[in-house]
Amino acid sequence: MTEITEEQLNNDLRNDVSASPEYSLHGKNAEEILSFLVQNGTITMDGVETQMRLSRRKKILDAHPYAFFQGADGRWRTYVKDEEKTNGRRLIVRKSLEDLQNQICEHYQAGSSIKIKEEETMESLYNDWIEYKKLHVSSSTIDRTMRDWERYYANEDIIRRPIIALTKLEIDTWAHEMIRKHEMNKHRWANFRAIINQELDYAVDLEIISSNPFKKVKVDTKRVLVPEHKKPDRTQVYLKDEIPKLQELAWEDFHKKDHPVHQLTPLAVMFMFVTGLRIGEACGLRYEDIDGKQIIVRRFVRSNGEIVDGTKGNHGDRFVPLVPEALKLIETARQRQREEGTPDDGYIFSMRETPVLYSSVAKAFYSYCKKMGIDSKSSHKARKTFISSLIDGNININTVRQIAGHVDERTTLNNYCFDRSSDEEKYEKMAKALIS
Repeated sequence: MTEITEEQLNNDLRNDVSASPEYSLHGKNAEEILSFLVQNGTITMDGVETQMRLSRRKKILDAHPYAFFQGADGRWRTYVKDEEKTNGRRLIVRKSLEDLQNQICEHYQAGSSIKIKEEETMESLYNDWIEYKKLHVSSSTIDRTMRDWERYYANEDIIRRPIIALTKLEIDTWAHEMIRKHEMNKHRWANFRAIINQELDYAVDLEIISSNPFKKVKVDTKRVLVPEHKKPDRTQVYLKDEIPKLQELAWEDFHKKDHPVHQLTPLAVMFMFVTGLRIGEACGLRYEDIDGKQIIVRRFVRSNGEIVDGTKGNHGDRFVPLVPEALKLIETARQRQREEGTPDDGYIFSMRETPVLYSSVAKAFYSYCKKMGIDSKSSHKARKTFISSLIDGNININTVRQIAGHVDERTTLNNYCFDRSSDEEKYEKMAKALIS
């Protein structure tokens, strides 16, 4: 790996001012010319030093391998190499961009080295790009992007090739090989291509390359991508005869009081079937979010326990009607909290001042499925069950979309519309429908 040291920077700058004799003017070298200009007042040494300092600063900042970016708190950030850190870098934060750039210049002038931008790879830029991307998209998008990176990119040689050396033909060949290797459908391809396209756009912004070669890659999606087929309905929703059995198990679990901390988890499970909330939204629901006969979804809890203000996709608050069964579950939760002397004005399904654990609710679904003797179905299948139920009930699709928090009704119909009937019920319905 080629590196630029502070000594080399100084030598470059010295050569800019004092050229060798072959660059002389009418037999006078640059040093003599500089002396003449100073003596005659044309320029001053202070001016020369200022220009040298600015030139040195520009070279350092141009060669600095990490991006400068502004966080949500208004402060500016970048990284410097630090072998003692796990990821090999250390975060530097300052109030203004100018202060941050001054700190970076001081860092390199103290003897550190700078990696040449021409040697940057997708792998070396990845962490900086992710930090930059976090400023523009939701946390769920970041989570998915990081999973896709590990799945599609982490073990590929192309991410360790200098970005400046990547050609359209090389990327095109690799992309089509990856489509075949991972049997990509339209959805997977969209997530896959977003990473290389956006990261190379980021490289353009850093002036590592002048244009993004991936934009020239053409993929005939109808010919090379795997057609998408909906999975069997019975695997995507809880069937009509399964829900009463699950509810019975949940109520039994609630009345046992076997789990002092997680006593309200069974209620959260049943609540998701009558509201369509995502698991993180149910965990983050507070009493203050109740507005008459509806709840306002304004936060969610991530699987690591982090509480995030806002909704998935940051589309603003979402309003979900509270049917009688949902109101009953809320009142039951509050009654148990009062009996146990725990807060009854905070998180609805928690016996503490912190949200119920995401993992506690998730595990409950799988536990109930196992006891029922059916294939494991996640909490998200409860959400699909709720939405499919509304569609079966002839609720206007735009109303269903709004309650679900979808931007486009096509998302609702394509991904959340399933038949909850058993095979026997489907057969009977068809027989009746075909009677003339």
